[in-house]
Amino acid sequence: MKQELRYIDLSWAVVAVCESETFTWQDLVRDESPVDKVEQYVLGYMSFWQIAFIDRQALVPCEDEELRRSARHKIERYIAEHPPVRPLPRFYIVLLAQPFATLDADGMTRVYQV
Repeated sequence: MKQELRYIDLSWAVVAVCESETFTWQDLVRDESPVDKVEQYVLGYMSFWQIAFIDRQALVPCEDEELRRSARHKIERYIAEHPPVRPLPRFYIVLLAQPFATLDADGMTRVYQV
């Protein structure tokens, strides 16, 4: 089965959606703005797993396009090293320059797989 990554740029993170023949980007976008829906999903996931308790007001926008490109490459490297066992819907998240998060030397968190 073919899988494709679709990137969503939140102001404070890069999210990749792994599409497959049975799960597409269109499955996410029905009534709401796709960015708002993805952001809500990501915040809920991270809070549930106690990765970070995020106050939306405390999120720091990151306008650095080079950092976003680097985050996409980091996600692609992660997926190459940790391929999905089955072609299920997956999200991959990298936080950008957030003071509440533990960041690597490159200014990004590790890749979180949802």
